[in-house]
Amino acid sequence: MNAQYDFLVIGDDEASLCAAAAAARAGARAAHLRLSQRKKNDNTGAAPAIPNFVWRRLDLQDYDLTLEPVSARVTLFKDADPLVTYVNSRQTREALAEKGMDDHHVWDDFVREITALDRSSVLADVFGRATALSGTALAQMLLDPEALERNARLFGDGAALMDDWFEDERVRAHLIAHALAPAGASDRDAASASAVAEFFDADAWRVRTPKDSARLMAVLEQVCQDAGVVSYVGKLAEIGADGGRFANIVIGADEKLKVRHVFFATPEAASNAGALNGAVGAQLNGAAHACVTVRFKLTQRIEPPAGDYRSIFEIVDDANDVRQARDAAVAGQLYDRPPVEFEYTPNGEIIARTAYFPGAFYEDGEWRGWTGQDRQAAAAIIKNRIASRMPDFATQIKRAETQVTTPNAQHSRIDARERIIVQQRRHGAIGAAVRLIDEVMARDE
Repeated sequence: MNAQYDFLVIGDDEASLCAAAAAARAGARAAHLRLSQRKKNDNTGAAPAIPNFVWRRLDLQDYDLTLEPVSARVTLFKDADPLVTYVNSRQTREALAEKGMDDHHVWDDFVREITALDRSSVLADVFGRATALSGTALAQMLLDPEALERNARLFGDGAALMDDWFEDERVRAHLIAHALAPAGASDRDAASASAVAEFFDADAWRVRTPKDSARLMAVLEQVCQDAGVVSYVGKLAEIGADGGRFANIVIGADEKLKVRHVFFATPEAASNAGALNGAVGAQLNGAAHACVTVRFKLTQRIEPPAGDYRSIFEIVDDANDVRQARDAAVAGQLYDRPPVEFEYTPNGEIIARTAYFPGAFYEDGEWRGWTGQDRQAAAAIIKNRIASRMPDFATQIKRAETQVTTPNAQHSRIDARERIIVQQRRHGAIGAAVRLIDEVMARDE
């Protein structure tokens, strides 16, 4: 007889593990599917913040885990001083004022308005999930002109939102690059304003595990085990309907499950599993994009160009880089100046990533997949972007490990769309995923 679960959470990230553990601790029969074996070094970079309610739900105080917030977000421009913003609004305002930027006058008001817009959003809930929710909230919003206007702003483009508030191109490029980089999106894309609003959510500020702390992914895997989550590793081969309350799941060649809800804690998890396009019309789904991550092992530690070792750094020349990189990815081409994010690990390595590479390449009138030469070219682009801001970087590279994550279109069958739930937020994904788990469980009662 096939094993039966209320939730099968699919994904190789922290939000997936937290969602699976939260479901199990709330009394659901929960399983977690990891699409690949976890590598030893895959958890030394910054991770999504864990909200207090999730920390308490999972009793993380009982595990040898320490998290510290990323100290700053830093953008390294080509011909201008670095721009730094902080979790504290006052500290950011003072930093902008110190650089003589008039936009410091509006920073506090902008943060207050954008966070209020994010909290009041209705359309993100209504349209961002595969399973249909009650139309009551949507009907109420349609009868409220102010609510309709707020949601219309969020589902507009980020460029218009930035133009409403900021005069300095560096401030606009800084916010757009940091907010949209995880999706490989452009500030001209529909709903990119919503991604900017998510970026200012209180749970969106990222955290790091110090060198002497237990690794976050390892802790969350143990939390899942302690909560009774059943773990699987393998390829998602099929999601099919059984005509009743369950979806039929096939993992690999012969592992079969019956699942009430197939749950993706992030849009990246759904894309990697090959379920995003068939499951939901997700805003900023990044289906045309690949994410390339390069871990640089150095002969000796390099001083950060601005801020400290606990900062998150973004390399961008101006907002046009974001748009041109996104357009090139959609067209199946490499772009030599994509926005690149990087950070220092506690052991002195540098992890760099960008989602502004194509999911597939268009060449000689045909589409093709990634090759080893493409991987080398992408890694060289990332290396050159960092070297453009840190001249000594290239000479200190001892070894580089490259990982390419492309949208998976090789599923055999996905026809149980009403059983698939995709949590849409990229910023603050852990808290959003656990809240959505709670909402689904309450609705099922």
